[in-house]
Amino acid sequence: MNTVLLKALALAICLYILLVVIHRLILSPLAKFPGPKLAAATRWYEMYHDVIRGGQFMFEIEKMHAKYGAIVRINPFELHIKDPDFYTTLYAGPTKKRNKDGWFVSMATAGSSFSAADHRHHRVRRGMLSPFLARRSVMAFQPVIQQKVEAVCQHLRRAMETDSAVELHTCFLSFAVDVVSHYAFGDKYCVGTLDGPVLSDKWKRGVNGIFESLILVRHFPFLFTLSRLVPPWLSACIKPQYKDVYPIENEIATRMTRFYYMRRSAVPEISEERSIFSGIIRNEQLPDEEKELPRLIGEAKFLLVAGTDAPSQVLALTMFHILDNPDVYQRLREEVMLAIPDKKASPLWGDMEKLPYLSSVIKEGLRISAVVTSRLPRISPDEPIYWNGWEIPPGTPVSMSNHFILRDPNIFPDPLSFQPGRWVDKRLEKYLVPFSKGNQGCLGPDMTYCWLNIVLATLMRRFEFELYDTTKVNVEIVRDCFNAQTRRGQNRIHVKIRKELD
Repeated sequence: MNTVLLKALALAICLYILLVVIHRLILSPLAKFPGPKLAAATRWYEMYHDVIRGGQFMFEIEKMHAKYGAIVRINPFELHIKDPDFYTTLYAGPTKKRNKDGWFVSMATAGSSFSAADHRHHRVRRGMLSPFLARRSVMAFQPVIQQKVEAVCQHLRRAMETDSAVELHTCFLSFAVDVVSHYAFGDKYCVGTLDGPVLSDKWKRGVNGIFESLILVRHFPFLFTLSRLVPPWLSACIKPQYKDVYPIENEIATRMTRFYYMRRSAVPEISEERSIFSGIIRNEQLPDEEKELPRLIGEAKFLLVAGTDAPSQVLALTMFHILDNPDVYQRLREEVMLAIPDKKASPLWGDMEKLPYLSSVIKEGLRISAVVTSRLPRISPDEPIYWNGWEIPPGTPVSMSNHFILRDPNIFPDPLSFQPGRWVDKRLEKYLVPFSKGNQGCLGPDMTYCWLNIVLATLMRRFEFELYDTTKVNVEIVRDCFNAQTRRGQNRIHVKIRKELD
């Protein structure tokens, strides 16, 4: 009897799978769109390229476009469009409803703004953070940013005195973590990665580990839950990077918890210094559920990981390209030295953004870095989306990839070369989309531009650098782990500081 039941169960499963495949290939509203039949039939196609091959689905999408055209069905439920001029239509502003794909953001930390798929829910959470990241607020926060830049300079001087190499990803991520944690929690709960005599790569390993784990968790979400139920060493057996992830996640959660209870106590031990989470916790207009500790821990993890990784990567990669192009380096240094006669002066963002060549270098750095390599699906919940004669049904996830636009040779000839001079053509600026666009675009472009202007101007004015044991292999993007990744073990940019300038 058991054998008969097992056979019947097996037959039922096979029949179910067959019916699902038939529906997806023939009856689905997306069946008319071009693309590989295997990708249309099952998400295991995407899983193979992302999990088994290690972050290769982005490149597979590019191959699909080369074969099938500018619109392709990349999995049973989602379409991808490669048309730079359609970008602002898909990633629309407040006049159009756009949801995120719940499956796609499921790998994000629960409670974070990024994980809020519904546009109304996202708008509430975004509204909590956006006042702190608006230009005026960032301007007011400049003294703290400059303080952290001075700490970076101290580390560079020590390296110069000992003829030691500095790893820029580690250096700039340490800077970013200290700036963001200070802004998030106030000075007392700043992480202080720059405070020690030697820069640790703990946060670099942890943040990279988090991003390298995202794709696996997206396809196998139960692994995320499982990793929280078993000891960290056991999780590391499944995903070795988790041994670096756990200390970072635990540190963020601990700081947020301590800060939370201090702020909610009748007599807080910390001053009323303006900080992001102080503002959220004490904002009586916000729903209570948005101020609960588990939700805020998720938001803190998002800020301390996503809010530090991309800008610090752009800083490191831009520095690489400056130093790898002597003419760019010389011209930029001349402009900055003329603008800042006193090497001890702390440059201001408002002054530095007026420097034409520095601005061009920053734009080119943002373009060539193309740090967010992942596609970003959006859903129009109530009305169709129209593209080039195609009608895309409401509720369909549709995505585009910033990476494809920022490195499109039809827009940016010789896209892998670092050419700040190309930005004299102002028409290119509509294609500068490193932060995405629309209601659900990145919250931090003002903070990023502030960092890039102040950090690059300060370092170019004060020190003479040269690359050390670093080549283009160390910046070549070969994996999509939501963010750009090099070959394993190559994510490093070493420089030596030859002298301090007068």
